[in-house]
Amino acid sequence: AQECRLGRSSSLYIYSDQGSHEPLARVDRAAPGEADEVMYYHTDVNGAPEEMTDGGGNIVWEAGYQVWGNLTHEKETRPVQQNLRFQGQYLDRETGLHYNLYRFYDPDIGKFISGDPISIRGGINLYQYAPNPLSWIDPLGLKCGSSYEQARNKALKWLEERGFKAERVNIGKFGSTRGKPVGMTTADGKTGFRIEYDERSGAHINVFSGKDKGEHFLFDASESIVTKLQKLFDLPSKPQRPIS
Repeated sequence: AQECRLGRSSSLYIYSDQGSHEPLARVDRAAPGEADEVMYYHTDVNGAPEEMTDGGGNIVWEAGYQVWGNLTHEKETRPVQQNLRFQGQYLDRETGLHYNLYRFYDPDIGKFISGDPISIRGGINLYQYAPNPLSWIDPLGLKCGSSYEQARNKALKWLEERGFKAERVNIGKFGSTRGKPVGMTTADGKTGFRIEYDERSGAHINVFSGKDKGEHFLFDASESIVTKLQKLFDLPSKPQRPIS
């Protein structure tokens, strides 16, 4: 995404994955004859920016939030105009509201200020942001869902408790993913994960450790996005788990 300012430089926002709304970096494009600057986001568990650092690792902006996104503090070491908030949200500093594409969100009350565009078909609480802002996101202002990053972090926590190390590429066994990378396993192939998509569960991460099968860690993404995520594990430097 790109932000253009009247009479000033523009900013290009780079996100952590295809289809993700969690910011990774911002490239400030300067006036002709001046060098561009890259700054990096450091986010909390739900993808909201907590710090921004420059190329030398120096903090140029930092903030803290209460549960529903209103600030407890904000500090700049120089003007950087950092306005990203919860995933998909952009702060309007004049009103204090967060632009959330289809609706405006009020962090002081933890709700949207207008009703759901699809009325009660979206649920009986027309102004609700999400049941829990730590494990749910609503980047479009239409429906809440878990992000890939949140599902990945939950899956890794489950795996690390069972001694997981990403040592071998996990290869799909069935359907369109047969013979293709879908995740990672330990060297012995007994503990690992698969990123998958099916009509019943949608996008999800399967985890396993021997006979111990974990839950499906669901996230909000299309089948094409899942395919792109699977390609991240096409790692020639790593051995592949054989198809049994």
